[in-house]
Amino acid sequence: MLSIIISWRDRVELARALPSLVAAAKAAGGDLTVVNFSGSTALLDEQLAQHRQDVRVVTVPEQGFFNKSAAQNLGAAWTQQPILFFCDCDIILPAQPVAELARRLATEDGLFATLAGVRESEANSRRARHVVSFGYELHIKTADGRHLQIIDSEEDAQTGLRHAPGLLLVRRSDFLAIEGYNGGLHGWGWEDQDMISRLTLGRGLRRIMAGDAVHLSHDDHARIAHYPPVTSRWESRDRMFRTALANYDDGNFLGTYHRDRALCPPR
Repeated sequence: MLSIIISWRDRVELARALPSLVAAAKAAGGDLTVVNFSGSTALLDEQLAQHRQDVRVVTVPEQGFFNKSAAQNLGAAWTQQPILFFCDCDIILPAQPVAELARRLATEDGLFATLAGVRESEANSRRARHVVSFGYELHIKTADGRHLQIIDSEEDAQTGLRHAPGLLLVRRSDFLAIEGYNGGLHGWGWEDQDMISRLTLGRGLRRIMAGDAVHLSHDDHARIAHYPPVTSRWESRDRMFRTALANYDDGNFLGTYHRDRALCPPR
């Protein structure tokens, strides 16, 4: 029923997260795919270790920078289950909430889902000083009456909790209807929210949320090291948001699935 898709490039956290990812795929009667977007094959083999037989690996060679959206689209192209779950490589995943969300999407029309939140594995991983929490609430309304609300936050230094827009479950048919993720938003910080926005404003779906996961804490270097050079992840996110908003204003809610699929066509 469920294909779990992990985008990866030289991240060592995968080894710790992998047992939970394999268990979640099995609990949902599904499969697990890792898209190696021009990372080290040797490092990935080391990370997979004894779970190698449980994972399909899609290797994309000769890409200068990591493009998460393109990698997500390729993962979808190489899988076949009717429900897709896009998850990061540094997430320790609870099996039961994921399986329950997948079953709900399989039986109810008009929905997509994200996990409700994640808790950092390391307390105050963002090294907050005086500002212990911050977030934002975004509202967009379109001329055809559709309304988007996104509430997002960075880690609360006292509880370790934050929202999880990137841990997303969607029916394959809905994913393809909007042409998947938008690989044109190349950088760190808005590709997940863009997917939520386009599924809501373009496809007319309703988002549901349930369940928490653990995020294996890391620094900003690990977060943005393989993206096009940026001086600040916040500048990258702002640029991507403004590009995405211009697309919505043009009534353009399509991603780049078929273009990205051509990087490594399924055999």
